[in-house]
Amino acid sequence: MATEAGTPQGGSISPALANEYLHYVFDLWADQWRSQHPRRDVVMVRFADDIVMGFEHRSDAERFQQDLRERFHKFALELHPDKTR
Repeated sequence: MATEAGTPQGGSISPALANEYLHYVFDLWADQWRSQHPRRDVVMVRFADDIVMGFEHRSDAERFQQDLRERFHKFALELHPDKTR
């Protein structure tokens, strides 16, 4: 199937562009969020489009998830409901 928009799935440039995009959309934003909002430590690990977060307080995790949904919405992205908890 021909790609009509964007980069072809599996193309060599696709992972690099996705990583660059998520660096702006997620990494920089998450670093700023971590410096302003949580009550305690937050651990963040991202590999490609997989993200694992660790919070000491459930309320911080819930706030982050809501803020992240709003952030992603601005960029036409969404969290996968079966992979987000």
